[in-house]
Amino acid sequence: MFKKYFLQILAVLLLLAIAGVLLSLKGEKPTLSESIKQPIQASIQQSAGDRNVNNISPEFFPMRNWLIDEPEISAKSAIIVDFKPDSEKGNILYQKNSNQVLPVASLSKIMTAIIALESFNPEEIVKVSKNSVTITGDKGGLITDEELKIKDLLYIMLIESSNDAAMSLAEDNPRLTYDEFINSMNSKAKELGLENTSFVEPVGLSPDNRSTALEIADLTKYAFRFPLILEILKTPETTVFSIDNKFIHNLTTTNKLLGKIPQIIGGKTGYTEEAGGCMLTVSNISNNYLITVILASSQREDDTEKLINWVQEAYVW
Repeated sequence: MFKKYFLQILAVLLLLAIAGVLLSLKGEKPTLSESIKQPIQASIQQSAGDRNVNNISPEFFPMRNWLIDEPEISAKSAIIVDFKPDSEKGNILYQKNSNQVLPVASLSKIMTAIIALESFNPEEIVKVSKNSVTITGDKGGLITDEELKIKDLLYIMLIESSNDAAMSLAEDNPRLTYDEFINSMNSKAKELGLENTSFVEPVGLSPDNRSTALEIADLTKYAFRFPLILEILKTPETTVFSIDNKFIHNLTTTNKLLGKIPQIIGGKTGYTEEAGGCMLTVSNISNNYLITVILASSQREDDTEKLINWVQEAYVW
């Protein structure tokens, strides 16, 4: 009798299995290759049951889509940091040798701007010295004995990466000697916990002005405390006048990506033979602020553009 019932049960199970196969074929489930091509959002929706990606807490975003490979870039060092201006915390979304200490060229001028704004009133007037005018490298066309506001020197320095404006801020300012200004730059780096950041001059010509991609990103986060710095970094062009209106400076940004990539709202470039191409940008992607830093690159604009395009595909926002 046991054998009889066993055979009946086996027959029923076999029929159920056949029915299941037929139903699965009718459902036309995607092949493995098709499933891999589906975006990560679909995987999140399926694995979450009745929940979907829109119901996930915002603190989990941006969320990495590991189906997107990291890009190939020429830079020796790079980083992308996602952060909110009202918080000191930030998420690293991409990094390549981000702790490698390298020359930073004119990215030094971010610290120069910070010290100027923490030490002087932007409306204070500076008389440009001959020593500032004769410095080598990129210049803003300053004239010996020309008088400009601190604010206007900052525009010239950050928009056109002008070495004469940086020197004038450090040397011709109302209160600090040149050495005191440089000491303030290094003291600020130490105060901010930037252990691998040091400066020997305010311009960035020296290879001894050194930092890391990570610490330049941290310095940029601190710069968000100064609305004037951000306003200047996002200005594509403007005109600055001397106090007596005798001298006019028409300024055009060195940041070729400003206006080309809609997400970029500001940035700073740098280059010396020792440092290679350096670049930092601030972008707004899905209401997230992203800092991208590139160091020692042979194609700084291309590398930056690759990373900004990649981060929009590689993360769910």
